[in-house]
Amino acid sequence: MSYSVRYQVFVSSTFTDLVEERAEVIQAIWELDCIPTGMEAFVASNESQWDVIKRVIDECDYYVLIIGGRYGSVTGEGISYTEKEYRYAKKIGIPVLAFVHANPDEIPSGKSERDEASRKKLEAFRAEVMKDHPVRNWSSASELGGLVSRSLVREMKVSPRPGWIRNDGSSPIALLEQINKLTEENRELRNDLEKQMIDIDDDTLQSGSDKITLSGSRKIATPGNYFGNTEMWTADVSWDDIFRDIGPSLINEATEVTLRNLIARFHVFDPVPKGHTFKGDDRIDLEVWNEILIQFRALGYIEQGIKKRGVNDRNSYWRITPKGDRHLVSLLARRKRSTDSELLA
Repeated sequence: MSYSVRYQVFVSSTFTDLVEERAEVIQAIWELDCIPTGMEAFVASNESQWDVIKRVIDECDYYVLIIGGRYGSVTGEGISYTEKEYRYAKKIGIPVLAFVHANPDEIPSGKSERDEASRKKLEAFRAEVMKDHPVRNWSSASELGGLVSRSLVREMKVSPRPGWIRNDGSSPIALLEQINKLTEENRELRNDLEKQMIDIDDDTLQSGSDKITLSGSRKIATPGNYFGNTEMWTADVSWDDIFRDIGPSLINEATEVTLRNLIARFHVFDPVPKGHTFKGDDRIDLEVWNEILIQFRALGYIEQGIKKRGVNDRNSYWRITPKGDRHLVSLLARRKRSTDSELLA
């Protein structure tokens, strides 16, 4: 089975003044058997424009920036969409290839920035890009297309990226079936491994109404110190109390941060001293959190999340197991009140 990789390239620039230049660049990218994308790909959506742009950039392997004579339409932050796209691409680590007009003073007035404030922003943006990247200068659309083509070929060798893989040896359906089979085998192997690693008799484990002492910190404002001091708190709660509190969040998977914040709310059992005011910033000690995590895993109530996340999502996710779900339902399901006749029977 053979595979070929196709890279996706985001083309960022102002639009109306660089129509010809963008066309040359997009054609050059196609000729490299890559996938060009940019504002031409944006369609009407329920998402905000910036959310769509970010999602498209996230899916790209390389980022091509073209700077001509205009700064472009400005966002609510006071910077152009082109500059905002550039900063986001840098932030998530996509290789940036920058191309700046060689003679900005010779750009026709119809394609130049007339507003003084926008012109100063363009000059500052151009200077920043030229400082941070090995910039290629261009003077015409055809020259720009050739520069982009050669630069991309070199960048692909120096900084290879994941790209998109096309299956040339069998049908997409057969490939998906093979992936599903391997995924299922992997899941079964992981389950078998976990059973071998966690072989503990439930009767020996703390659970239900057994107590654990939680500890953490909170901000308390004292007389004369409005912003508050960090104070420690403790609370004795049962394992069922904790699971009753965090269980609903685990149904659709939750981050460790979310679960720790939920458990930290148990500080309400530790009263605020008279004359003091609770300011927030609830935290639970890491050692206590780790103990809770291990205990619920040993009881078979939780396991690591399996949903696919964005490439930039570095959070750890947890989800409820079928056993944990049954226990949660037993804790939270409402039961009918007994009638007088039933009580007398």
